[in-house]
Amino acid sequence: MNIILVVIDTLRYDYIAANGNNRIHTPNLDALAERSWCFDNAFAASYPTIPHRTDLLTGLYGGPFQNWQPLPFDVATLPRLLADAGYATQLIHDTPHLVNGGHNFDWPFHAWTFIRGGEVDRPWIDDSQMAWPDNWDLDPVFDYVGPLKDVEQRSHVAISYTRANRKRRSYEDWNAAQLFLTAARFVRDNARRDNFFLMVDSFDPHEPWDAPPEYVLRYDHTPGYDGRFDPRSLFSGQTGERPDAAADRLRAFYAAKVTWVDRWFGELLRALEETRLLTNTAIVVTADHGTNVGECGQFGKTFPIKDTEAHVPLMIYVPDGGSGRSDVFAQPQDITATILGLGKAAKPDEIDAYDVLAAARNGQDSPRQCVLSGRHVHNWDGKADQILLTIFDRQWRLEFAASPQACRLYHRGQFEDVAAGHPSVVRDLRARALDQVGRRGTHPDLLAWLRSEGHSPFPADRCQDPAPRGYVHYWDRAYRKW
Repeated sequence: MNIILVVIDTLRYDYIAANGNNRIHTPNLDALAERSWCFDNAFAASYPTIPHRTDLLTGLYGGPFQNWQPLPFDVATLPRLLADAGYATQLIHDTPHLVNGGHNFDWPFHAWTFIRGGEVDRPWIDDSQMAWPDNWDLDPVFDYVGPLKDVEQRSHVAISYTRANRKRRSYEDWNAAQLFLTAARFVRDNARRDNFFLMVDSFDPHEPWDAPPEYVLRYDHTPGYDGRFDPRSLFSGQTGERPDAAADRLRAFYAAKVTWVDRWFGELLRALEETRLLTNTAIVVTADHGTNVGECGQFGKTFPIKDTEAHVPLMIYVPDGGSGRSDVFAQPQDITATILGLGKAAKPDEIDAYDVLAAARNGQDSPRQCVLSGRHVHNWDGKADQILLTIFDRQWRLEFAASPQACRLYHRGQFEDVAAGHPSVVRDLRARALDQVGRRGTHPDLLAWLRSEGHSPFPADRCQDPAPRGYVHYWDRAYRKW
């Protein structure tokens, strides 16, 4: 059986109509959901982009979360394990981080294709005057951000994205279109196979949230507005006051980008229908994380991680495999284990994960009763009141700090801290989080500091950035320089 894994960056669980949001237009994802198992408790673990892909391709935890660094060469990966089981493996992506800066996510695959032009991709040196894509223009709604020249001087998007995308004219020139049309071509080229593993990694709907104007106008009906995108919107979250009109427009931008991705995802589904590969191809669709569209006044990714960022979609289609909804907990490592199960490939003993599809189809409860989401420990500063990670169960979200008094408790999907009224819930979730942190390879010295509630000396030497010597994030190294 063929296997297709689609990772859609920055896609919120609740921005798919099939998950209950009828305001959002996602007909193609909805059509797949109707014939799939849909998981209502899928959550990010390591956060954000590269740490998540490391979770997914290795099936491992990073003590307790992965760092942002190149994919290591000395661990088994999902494509390599499937290759050992007889699969031909292909990566098609427009997520620039996977290969830019030496991140190595291409190397485990037999073949890979990179669609250029994503947010911080920089495919071409050009000293000519910066030209904007056709759908960009100044919008009075964002005048409060400040002069455009200030944005251009400090924006890696202005430096890279505009130059990489200035020549797009037709729909097919856009990244999402090129990505899924390329995936559709791969399907047609391999219509007689029953042993391919295809990973399609879509960077949209990541920022910038610029979709064609007619898609924006589906969600923004302001009289006189033409649907075009103002790059100053990228910095609207970094100002003090934000007018309501600007917040509404940002929400429309994000919704439009989701619908735009769905439109081109449909091309992959159509190719599978035309080739009749749906009879022998499993499809897994998920996201690395969500985003904020005004919750607590925030737009984009933030930390500590909330439901809006950690709660992600997960749907799994298997020919003749049934369909339905499941509330079992799933994290990226469980997706790894599930895909290995679909491919009848060996799961290494060090992968601490389970097959969520088998659990859903058998009506079993989740071996997980809670999940953790967070960043690598080198972000910990040794302060007892620093929020270090987030733990979720079916009812609660606890933002975890070493000091119990600094922990913040919320009902799932809510934003009012209710820790003072539920001390027993805080104690229980803290204990469960400590248990999980201990199981996931956290150094014993760090674990002892957490258990002391931050009173013992902080072992700073156990929080070193484990990235290879000489490694620097490529946008820090080059993207603001010519």
